[in-house]
Amino acid sequence: MKTRTRSTSMTACLIALLALGAAAFVVKPAVVANDKERFEFGSEVEHPFGESPVKGAAFSAQVVVENNQTLANGVHVAQKLSGALYRDSEGRTRQELPRAGGPELVLIRDSAAGVLYHLNVLRHTAVKVSLDTQNVNREIEERHRQQEHQEREHMEKEKAIAIKGGGREIEPQRKVESLGVQTFEGVQAEVTRFTITIPAGMEGNDQPFDIVSERWYSPELQILLMGKRSDPRTGEMIYRLTNLSRGEPARSLFEAPSDFTLKEEKVLEMRKKERL
Repeated sequence: MKTRTRSTSMTACLIALLALGAAAFVVKPAVVANDKERFEFGSEVEHPFGESPVKGAAFSAQVVVENNQTLANGVHVAQKLSGALYRDSEGRTRQELPRAGGPELVLIRDSAAGVLYHLNVLRHTAVKVSLDTQNVNREIEERHRQQEHQEREHMEKEKAIAIKGGGREIEPQRKVESLGVQTFEGVQAEVTRFTITIPAGMEGNDQPFDIVSERWYSPELQILLMGKRSDPRTGEMIYRLTNLSRGEPARSLFEAPSDFTLKEEKVLEMRKKERL
């Protein structure tokens, strides 16, 4: 149990670190050509298939999430999680959440049948949720996310006002660069680099430093193929797909196993209370 809890917590922490990069750009977006160039790394890792089903673009791939950091005393710390993504030509999706060891939590979305399955592989349990219910829950989560963003934005503004240099606010500098189209796992990817320069004094730092991220996105598959984030405070984080195959995944991957205990849920009572 402790091992599973530690692995789940580590997954959440790694995704949270990726999301921090997104938050830094959301607080004050860089001057870019359009909203599509905004940095949404954390969201794409957490919800790799997006909101709408994509048909005619079947694939399967392994997911690798790595975090590498060198401490001040020279000790090297490395963490690695693995998962998997599947999508069939009808737009059904399966996401095996990254963890150390084999899969534990699996999310299956069958838009054709209008259902979503939450599988616990270790406990052999499955929760079936209607997509209408899932949409309600997603709306609530989005509302919470927007509220957190507003609170974070308010804190950043207060911090920028409190820290002044030479009579002006000290704010991070942001830059967005297109690195063109490159090939990744046999798929064409649009590559974008995001750089945040933290000026001296903003974080108690005596010299400026950069936080650099890259987003490798496939317009054809409409998924994030790779994301990298390098921050001198937390090390290097890499999210990438490996062993990407364009073949049709087995139909059984998008169904609840027959030997799992199945429970069907409507709108969760906790979610109902949150809507009131």
